[in-house]
Amino acid sequence: MAGQFLILMLLALFVGGMVSYVVGHWSKNPCKAAGVVALLALVLAVVAFVPVAQHVALGDTPMVTIGDGVLGITLQADALSVFMIAVILLLSIAATIYSWNYMEEDEGVDKYYGLLMFMITGMLGITLATDLFNIYLFFELMAVSSYVLVAFRKDTHEPIEAAFKYLVMSAVGSAFILLGIALTFMYTGELSFAAVAQKVPELPASVVILLMGLFLGGFGVKTAMAPLHTWLPDAHSAAPTGISAMLSGVVIETGFFAMLRILITLFAAVNLSMGLALALFSVVTMFAGNLLALVQKDIKRMLAYSSVAQIGYILAGIGLGIYFGAFSGLTGGLYHIMTHAFMKGLAFFCAGVVIHQLGTREIAKMRGIGRHMPLTAAGFTVAALALAGVPPFSGFMSKLLIYNAGVEVGSTIGITFAVLIIMNSIISLGYYLPVVNTFYAKDTAAETPLHDAPVWCAVPIGGLMLVTLLLGILPQIGLKFVYPAVSVIVSLLV
Repeated sequence: MAGQFLILMLLALFVGGMVSYVVGHWSKNPCKAAGVVALLALVLAVVAFVPVAQHVALGDTPMVTIGDGVLGITLQADALSVFMIAVILLLSIAATIYSWNYMEEDEGVDKYYGLLMFMITGMLGITLATDLFNIYLFFELMAVSSYVLVAFRKDTHEPIEAAFKYLVMSAVGSAFILLGIALTFMYTGELSFAAVAQKVPELPASVVILLMGLFLGGFGVKTAMAPLHTWLPDAHSAAPTGISAMLSGVVIETGFFAMLRILITLFAAVNLSMGLALALFSVVTMFAGNLLALVQKDIKRMLAYSSVAQIGYILAGIGLGIYFGAFSGLTGGLYHIMTHAFMKGLAFFCAGVVIHQLGTREIAKMRGIGRHMPLTAAGFTVAALALAGVPPFSGFMSKLLIYNAGVEVGSTIGITFAVLIIMNSIISLGYYLPVVNTFYAKDTAAETPLHDAPVWCAVPIGGLMLVTLLLGILPQIGLKFVYPAVSVIVSLLV
C-alpha cells in the first residue's frame, strides 16, 4: 500500500505543473494563481511523502511497479531516497513561496510554475528509480525543465546564452551517461540496479573501470565537479533567483545523488577506487570554486562559484567515507548536502531581494543596504557565515564531520584532506566577509529608495534563517534523516 504513495508524490507534482499553467494562463493574477496551485501540489506531495518516510523508518522499502517489460517502471524508496526527498521538498516549498512576490512582474509566469513542478518531479523520480533507463529519463525531465527556466527571462541575451551553454555541456554529460548505460546493457543484458550489480563481478576489471569513468564523467558535468563546472556560474547568474536557489541547492546535489546511487549500487562490491577518485576531484573542486569566487564582482556569480566549492566538500566527505570506510565522512557528506541546500537557498533569496531593489548584481553598488533592508542583510549574513563554516551555524557542523573523517582515517592522506578542508573554509571567508561588510558599510547617499523583503520573500528567508541556525545548534534534527541514509550506503560497501 505504501508504494502507491510513491506514484501519488510524482503525479501530484506533474499534474500540478499542468494545472498551474492552465490556472495561471486564465487568471488575472497569474503569479499568485499559478503559485498557489504549485504550492498545493507540493503540499499534496508532502502528504504522500509522510507515510513513505514512516514505512522506511520502520525498516520497510516501499515499492511499486507500473507496467511491465522494457516499458515498466519500478519505484522504490529507502532511507537514502527519503533523506534526499525531504531536502528537495522543503527547499522547493521555500522557492515557490518566494516566487509569489519575486516573479509577479514577469511575463509568462504561468509557465514558470509548471516548469518548476516538472523539474521537481524529475528530481524526485531520480531518487526513486531502480534502473538505469528510468533514472536517465527522470534526469532529462529535470534537466530540460531547468534549461528552459534558466532562459526564462529571454528578453536579454544573457539568459539565452547561459541556457545554451548549460544545454551543450549537459548534453555532453548525457552522452557519456547514455554510453555507460548502453555498454552496461551490452555486457550484462540488464538495466535494473539489482540485476546489474549481480553481474558486474563477472566483468573484466578494465570494463568496470570504463563504466565507472563514463558515469563519473557524465554525472560530473551535472554535479558541477571541477573542471566540468563551467556552465554553472552563467546559468545561476542568468536564472530567476528562485531557480538559482534550486539549481545550487538541490539540482546539482540531485546529480550527485544519481552518481552516488549508481556507483555504490553497481560497482562498490568490486572496486572502491571510485572513493579515491571522488576525493581527488574534491580537492580540485574546492580550490577552483573558492579561488574563482574570490575575484567575482557579481554577487550571483560569486554564490555560483561558492556552490562549486561546496560540492567539493561533499565529494571529500563521501570519497573518504567510501575509500577508507570513514563513517563520519559519509555522515558529513550527506549532512552537507542538507545544510548547503538551505544555507545556499537563503543566500540566493537574500541576494535576489537586493538585486530586485537595486537593479544590479554588482557587489560594490550594494553598499549600506543593511540599514535599509535589515532582514535581508541579516539573512545573507547568516547564510554567508554558515557557508564559511563559522559556528554555531549548520555549515560548521557538516564541515566538522567531514574534517573528522580525515582525522579518523589517520594516514597522511586523511590528515592532508582535513587540512585542505580547513584551508578552503578560511579562503571562503575572503569573499563572504567583504560582501557582509559592504552591506553594513556607511551609505553616504542612497540613490534608490529601498524597502526590505516583501512578505512572501520574507517568509522563506526567515524560515531558512531558522533552519540554518537549528541545524547548527541541534544537528540531531537533521542527522535523524542522515544516519539511516548512511546505513544504506554502508550496507552496499560491505
